Parts: sequence; C-alpha cells; structure tokens
Amino acid sequence: MLLRLVNRYEEIVHGEIVLSANRWRLSVYPKVRVADVISLDKVRATGDLGRFGLQSHFDFVICRDKWNPVYAVEFDGRYHTTKVQQQRDRKKDELCLMANFPILRINSRYLTKAFGSMSLLAWIMDVYELQEEFYVMQARGAIPYDEPFDPFFIMGIGQESERFPYWFSAKHRIKLQQLHKVGRIAEPISSGLIGRDSNNVMRGIEFIRVTVEEGLYVRTAMRPQSFPIIFSELLNEIIFVQLASEVSRWIAGEIKAIPLHQIYDCVSGMERELTLLHSHSYGSMPK
Repeated sequence: MLLRLVNRYEEIVHGEIVLSANRWRLSVYPKVRVADVISLDKVRATGDLGRFGLQSHFDFVICRDKWNPVYAVEFDGRYHTTKVQQQRDRKKDELCLMANFPILRINSRYLTKAFGSMSLLAWIMDVYELQEEFYVMQARGAIPYDEPFDPFFIMGIGQESERFPYWFSAKHRIKLQQLHKVGRIAEPISSGLIGRDSNNVMRGIEFIRVTVEEGLYVRTAMRPQSFPIIFSELLNEIIFVQLASEVSRWIAGEIKAIPLHQIYDCVSGMERELTLLHSHSYGSMPK
C-alpha cells in the first residue's frame, strides 16, 4: 500500500502556498530533507543535531529560479504541542538560525480569510516578495535610501486587484469612523499597544470607548518567527479587525460593553509586563 506525500492539512497549505508562489514565479516543493537545503558541514552541525538534519524534512520549501531555496514553511498542527515534537521543532529552528535560512511556522489560523480578502499566509508571502523587490530598487537608487518599506502604502498588485490589498483593516477603520459620525459609538479611533513577553511572544491589546463610561477591547498574541518581515504590523491589523467585530456584536446587542476602568487596568498591566514595541492612543487614559 502506498502512502500520501502530504496529509490533508498539508494539502490545503500547499494549495494556499502555490496561489501566492505562482504570482511571484516561485516554486514549491514538499517534504524536502533539511540536509538537502542546509549544508550541515558548513554550519558545523554535529552529533544529535547533525543526525536530526539528515533524518528530518521541511514541510515545504519555496525556491526562486526553480531550484534556489528562499525559505521554508512549516505547518504546526495539533501534534506540535507534544514535548517530543516541540524538541524536534527547536532543533529545526536552530539549524535554520545557524544557516540564516528563514522558516515560517503557521497553523490553521493562517489559512482562513477571516481578516481580509487573502489568507494570512498569502499576506506574509506577498509582503516578503514586495519587501525584497523594494530593497533591490532601493539599492539601485530608484527609491530613496531612507524611505522605509510599508506594505500598507501599496495600492495594488494587478489591474484587477483591490486598492491597498495589504491594509486589510482599512474598511473596518472607516466603518468605525462612520459609526462615530452618526453617534453610534463615542470615539472614532481605537487605542492599543503591542509588546513582547519574557518568552518573546508578541502580545497586543486594542480598545475603543463606545459610551461615556464603557468600552470594548480585544487581546491576542503571536508566537515568535524567524522570518524577515515585521510581524507586529500584521498583528496590529489582526487585532483591529477583531475589535471591529466586537463593536459590531455590541451594536447588535450580542455582547455588553465593559467599564473603562477595567480596560485601563488591563492595559496598564500589559504595559508593566511587556517590552513595548509600539503603541497608539486616541485621547488619554485617566490617572
């Protein structure tokens, strides 16, 4: 009896990767041995780590010009919560770090389109390619050297694409401003912060005042990644869409608002616990 090369979840991941890879003329290969991508001799991986590199594989390797590895994508399903699998994941991450080879770890959340017109996986792949092209153009002098890359300034990626496709919170931000204009919520703009905890996990909170003394908030987190894009920008988009959803539920009478002092206490607690990456505010919190 023959086995499948990938399981059902990996098949879904492969299909999503290919959609974005085709747009950038990248090649995608499943089940590639780690030692066929990373030179274990050059990174001096010996002993147990070297044996692991010879025996393990990447779920997917994305290549440029058909055969040149650019980065790997790992789908971490439910089995990745076991101690044994976590040890294997750490070894793979270590080899990638030693070789300076990016690795993107995703789960099923990255495959849905709950946050915008594209999946989070497609967003990450697209932004990586756009960022690489931006730096090439900057090196050629076509873009000022001091201009930062910002995916939210990209108006489109094709004649038929939506405007500002990577700023997927835009329509939700406009909706909140419209709700404020007609008097449905007290403030048109939210406040929030994003930071890192002691385990290097990114954590964020976003809140908005909906009445004089009440508001709504959401919190979320994102694990650390060894992948060269600014994930705090993505987390900020995700958390705002989640907050906009809570506002819609509150207007529909599905949930109750929360006293502002409870929200401010939560924010203050996160400020004390996290290393702040960035924050934004509308107005100021009472002392």
